[in-house]
Amino acid sequence: MGFIKVISVLLFICTIIGGFIASFRYAAVFSFCLYQSIYFYNPEKRWWGSLIPDISYSYFVVILILGLYVFNLKKYNINKLRAVTPFIWAYMFGILFLFSYFNAVYPEQHYEYSVYFIKLLLIVSVAYKLIETEKDLDRVLYGFIFGAWYVSFYVYQIGRNSGNRVAGVGLVDSPDSNGLAAAIAPTLVLCLYFYWIHKNKFLKISFALAGIFIANAIVLINSRGAFLGIFVSIVYFMYHMYTSSFQRKYQKFSAVFITIAGLSGGLYLADDDFINRIVGMSDEASVNVDVESGSTRIIFWQAAWEMTKDFPFGNGYKGFNAYSSFYIPQEVNTGDSRYRSVHSSWFEALTETGYLGLFCLLMMCYTSLKCLQKCRNKMRTDGRVDEYFKMIAIQGAFLAYLISMSFLNRSRAEILYWLVMISASAYNLYILKDQNKSKGLDFEKK
Repeated sequence: MGFIKVISVLLFICTIIGGFIASFRYAAVFSFCLYQSIYFYNPEKRWWGSLIPDISYSYFVVILILGLYVFNLKKYNINKLRAVTPFIWAYMFGILFLFSYFNAVYPEQHYEYSVYFIKLLLIVSVAYKLIETEKDLDRVLYGFIFGAWYVSFYVYQIGRNSGNRVAGVGLVDSPDSNGLAAAIAPTLVLCLYFYWIHKNKFLKISFALAGIFIANAIVLINSRGAFLGIFVSIVYFMYHMYTSSFQRKYQKFSAVFITIAGLSGGLYLADDDFINRIVGMSDEASVNVDVESGSTRIIFWQAAWEMTKDFPFGNGYKGFNAYSSFYIPQEVNTGDSRYRSVHSSWFEALTETGYLGLFCLLMMCYTSLKCLQKCRNKMRTDGRVDEYFKMIAIQGAFLAYLISMSFLNRSRAEILYWLVMISASAYNLYILKDQNKSKGLDFEKK
């Protein structure tokens, strides 16, 4: 364990140093990749954290991101935020969350989390500005996978330490293991895509190993929501890979091979505890008011809807928790407490920011997927097969998170807004910049 501790510390230090060097020498977007890594490292909460200085590493990385942007403002101010609709909806949702302060049950906590949310929106906005090329977009996706790999490796070290689940291995904005599983769920389909398109054997092995560790972490954590998200995202990608008329050489053969290998690997990693928990989802499909279970959250969602009728502009941060005992029927068994979380990002947004807030959140997600769909259509027209399937992979990653967050309170989660930013960046690179080039060429001809 001591050797692993030293390796973990060295890996963290090398990531910090390498990230700073790459940000100055190669591309400023590496600063955001470093931010992604720090998010997953979460050194303050890791068992090896005592071996490094007790400072806020994310704070200095954010300063780096903002500094690189400000000192190169002319260069990085080309990407216009107002040109991409998902950001407009994200800002509107942020404004509504700020205004719900006036109705907040816990105003001090609401103010604190409003500040966090503003910082998050600022960071992803600047990251969008820094993504200048397709290679930069790939770097962000690599950074996402790297961070997910690391935290999955950490879960492997810890193992199941709380019955048949993993506990105490969270992230900065999600201290529980279910939130961690949701955060890494989108990366499996990205690993699959990059494993498929890369010819370099070292890269293929790297993405395969990352995928194995991430899948193993999902099994150890035993998160049903994350499993559903991963299942849908993989099926979505493989369906298009096999049925699409837009094909690479040996694509269908590769699809069959990957499917068989994936199923074999999944069966090998899945143990009895994981299988029983997944199979148990069908047993909880019907609500039993006498026993607190996963299906009880359906009653919580109904209670959230009824609550919003009385508070149409929301109750602010954890508004549902404060009033849940008045709206959940008394005969329903809610476990140790009547003051429960709503267990859904959609109903979290509804009870915190009201009907308008939920609408903005839904539109943000819808327009993000729509941007990716437009990119897909453009790549098909241009005959760019790899980029076409990259858009499908990102769509799959987005779907994985949307499904996972449907069972968790993650409406203001880092990963959600990373995915929004990635979708907006893809639209900017493949649609907006191409349109600008066309206009430039037309102007030159005139």
